[in-house]
Amino acid sequence: MVTTLEDLARALRQAGFAGVDCDGAAVLARSDGPSAPEFTADLHGGALRLRLRFALRAPEAGLAAWMRDHPGAVLAIDAGETQLSLTVPAGGDLAAPLAQWRGLTQAAERAVVGWRRGQRPWHGM
Repeated sequence: MVTTLEDLARALRQAGFAGVDCDGAAVLARSDGPSAPEFTADLHGGALRLRLRFALRAPEAGLAAWMRDHPGAVLAIDAGETQLSLTVPAGGDLAAPLAQWRGLTQAAERAVVGWRRGQRPWHGM
């Protein structure tokens, strides 16, 4: 059972996440090595909260499609950026939820690349 940030960091390392580091009230980590985007993990009200931000505003159609295709994982605009989040209830084994998170981060990364490419003509890139 994960009750401290150190427990959380250990669980992330055991699940194969990279760059795991405690930072204040959260743990920072990367899903697939040093070039992957960094996400935060924290304990909030006993639950595990995983969040990954992208410096891009996802299109409304993209957000709707994501929510349809990935129930349980929230993709929303927060402070002008796209944020993926997953909340895991307290207790129980973290192996399955952490494997799910890895898959979600990979899917979100692919989606963001597509949205960014779709915005290039609009942004003049």
